[in-house]
Amino acid sequence: MRRGRAMTGQTDTTPSRRSILAGAAVLGAAGGVGALAWRRYDLGGKLFNPLAADRFDLPPVPGLTDTLGAQIPGFSAADIAGKAVFLNAFASWCPQCREEHQALVEFARSGATIYGIASVDDPDNTLKYLRAFGNPYVRVGVDHKGWLYRALGARGIPASFVLAPAPKIAFSHFGPIALAELKASIPKALQGAAF
Repeated sequence: MRRGRAMTGQTDTTPSRRSILAGAAVLGAAGGVGALAWRRYDLGGKLFNPLAADRFDLPPVPGLTDTLGAQIPGFSAADIAGKAVFLNAFASWCPQCREEHQALVEFARSGATIYGIASVDDPDNTLKYLRAFGNPYVRVGVDHKGWLYRALGARGIPASFVLAPAPKIAFSHFGPIALAELKASIPKALQGAAF
């Protein structure tokens, strides 16, 4: 005869197979919701981001030179502190970045000063991209992990910002930006800075 716990006066606390599966399903669903929230609100980028608008240092793209052969520098928060600057985050692999690139080149030809953030890209690919399509940037900093554009509030690229005065964000645009909007919005945001 089999002796069960009920016969000995003890309560059976061993979980059944059904309760284990139900618990796993609940935990899995909660984990799935948590993972979605983590991605949707970019919690990793916000909680563990080592960069901020007032704390970053982006190295230059190796081999990227101006027309005289001088290295185009990267930039840091100290380089732009207290100044009004236009930043554009881009990558060579990004179709929307390619879509807006000619507008940036035209805007730079009209006299605009643009700082480039080469985001989540291989510097060799960034170099090839800027050599092939033109370099509208006076400085280009390499942001391997995309921390800076995330610190500025974007969740993807392309993204454009006016810091006026840096590190205060006076203007932001997420997605490709057209030449008409560049001409209408950027000078206004740069001039609207209270120095």
